[in-house]
Amino acid sequence: MKMNARDMLKILTLLGSVALAACATGRAPPDDTPMATLSDDNQLTYLFGMGDKACTINNAKFKDLGSPEVMVKVKPFAIDVHEVTVEQYQYCVEMEVCSEPAAYNGPNNVQDYYMTLSGTANSKYANYPVVYVTQNQAREYCEFRGKRLPTEFEWELVAGGAAKTRDEKRLYPFLPDEKGPSVKIPSGCDKNVAIGACKGNNADVRAVTTSVDDKVSFGGTSVYDLAGNVMEWTASDADEAKSSPSAKPISATCDWTGDLSKKWTCDDCVTCLAGTGTACSVCSTCLCGAMSMPTDPTATWEDCYAPQAPKFTPICPRYPKDAVLDKSFTGKNLGTKRIIRGGAYISASASGLNSDLVANCFGRSDARVLAKGPQDDPLVFVGFRCAQNVK
Repeated sequence: MKMNARDMLKILTLLGSVALAACATGRAPPDDTPMATLSDDNQLTYLFGMGDKACTINNAKFKDLGSPEVMVKVKPFAIDVHEVTVEQYQYCVEMEVCSEPAAYNGPNNVQDYYMTLSGTANSKYANYPVVYVTQNQAREYCEFRGKRLPTEFEWELVAGGAAKTRDEKRLYPFLPDEKGPSVKIPSGCDKNVAIGACKGNNADVRAVTTSVDDKVSFGGTSVYDLAGNVMEWTASDADEAKSSPSAKPISATCDWTGDLSKKWTCDDCVTCLAGTGTACSVCSTCLCGAMSMPTDPTATWEDCYAPQAPKFTPICPRYPKDAVLDKSFTGKNLGTKRIIRGGAYISASASGLNSDLVANCFGRSDARVLAKGPQDDPLVFVGFRCAQNVK
C-alpha cells in the first residue's frame, strides 16, 4: 500500500508524541482499549426501542425509560470493548489534556479509588472504570485518543443486536438467548453481572472485562459491561429520539366511537383534546362524547389499537410505520442534555429506588434512564467508553 507524504507525517508525529509522552510522565502510556467494529450494511439498520417505556414501573423521576420504536440506520463504526479505566484517564490528565474527576473516592464510598490524597495512583483500581467525570471530560478523553463518544443509537445496536423486530431484539445483554419485550430478569439472578438485581444484589463496581456474563459479541469481538458496572455517557441529545415532524404525543387517550369493530386511533384523541384546549402530553382523562378513559403511564400503544375498549391510556406511535431514520454520528447537538445509557452496579437499597426499577429497567438494552447537561455535576455511577468512525 502506497503512503503519501501527509500520511507519513501524521504517523511520525503520532509516534513522536507517544515517545514524548512516555518521557514526560516517566512511564509508557497505558494500552489503548481494543475496539469491536461493525461495517456490514445488513446489520447497520435495526429496530431502535421496543415500543414501550422499557419497564412497568411508576416512578416520577423516570417517565421516559423506553424509547419510541422506529427503524434507524447508522454508518460503520467501532466501539471500545470496555469502559475507560482509571489508569487510562489518569494518563490523559498527566498529559495535561484532561482535567481531574470531581472526586477521588469511588463507588460505595471507596476511598482512594482514583488517587490517594497525597497524589499517588492506587494500583488496586487502575483497571476499574473511571467515574465522576462530566460529558465534556469524557468527550475530551475520547478526542485525546483520536476517538469520540458513541451515539445512543450505536450504543443500543451493540447492546440489543441488529434486530429488525421486537421478537429478535436482545433485551438484556447478559441473557443473549432470551429475546423480545416480555423478558424479565429472573428472581434470584445468578448471572455474573455488576447490577443490583444479580448475584445476591451485590452492589459493587468491578474491573473491566471481568464479567463472565455481561458481554455481547459485536462484529465477532466481545464487548463488556453494557448492562452493569457503570452507566455510560453518549453523544446524543436527550430528546433526539423523539424528534420527528410526524411524531405523536407520548401520552394520549384515544377517542372511541363505541363500535367494537372499529379501532382506536390516537389522531382521534388529538382532535378531541384540541377541542378542549388540553395538551395531550399532560392529559389525564380524555372526555369525548361522555366517554371517560382511565390512564396508566405504563401502557403500550398497542392498547390503543385493540378491537375493544382499552384498559389503559395508550402510548401512541410517534413515527410512520415504514420510517427508517438516519441516526449516524454528526458531531452536532441541539439539545441541552445528553443521554446516559446502560445499567450500573447500584442496588435498590443503595440508590433508594424502586427495586423493580433497578432489577428490570436499568440493564435493558433500550432503557434511556438518565440525561444530564455536558457540564452538570458528574455522578459516581457514570463512566464512558469511546467509539470511532469506520470508512
